Amino acid sequence: MLGAEFFEAAYHDLASRYAGLTRDVYLVPPEKMNEGTDLLDLCGVHYDEKLYFNDDTADLKNYGMEGAGGVTVNFLLDGRGRSAIFINENCLPPDSHEGAVWLWKYNSLHHELMHALDFSKQKNFNTSQRTMDLVGAEVFADQKTLLHLKSLSANGFMRIALQQYARNVKTMGQKGGIRADIYNRLTRRVDEKSIDYWASMEF
Repeated sequence: MLGAEFFEAAYHDLASRYAGLTRDVYLVPPEKMNEGTDLLDLCGVHYDEKLYFNDDTADLKNYGMEGAGGVTVNFLLDGRGRSAIFINENCLPPDSHEGAVWLWKYNSLHHELMHALDFSKQKNFNTSQRTMDLVGAEVFADQKTLLHLKSLSANGFMRIALQQYARNVKTMGQKGGIRADIYNRLTRRVDEKSIDYWASMEF
């Protein structure tokens, strides 16, 4: 099976597996993945209130959705907290191999689903106070996604997905600001030697 076919099937299987958490999962064109787009309205998601969370301790330099693989938007509907997930149709350069594009859709979907799970558990979110631990939320999603991919890495395609995710984690950690904060806290949860090993795997 080709990589594109494998990861496209895996993407849809993953979305189905977490349908109890959210059925609002959408693919969004790259040009719409920016702060100027109301993604809920773009995709016709019904909501009563879009939730905004504050984290006064976070250094937001280098933290934005431009070029991101995905984004999760939390909202209230009929008094209940819900999440909608928006995945970039292509966060890679336009001429990238379709298999790599679907790999990143898959990795991004799992990461965003973990944000939705985090929100539902109110682990790093406090809806009543509209506050959050932004670094904690990113660490939660990164840790869960790395361990998810590691658990599936007997499969050659998933091994590549793990390598790519680990490399991205390391690259982001070198950008400074909140990205360095996320990486430093992540390495207290996932051994840095493991991340280095996964990132350096060759095929």
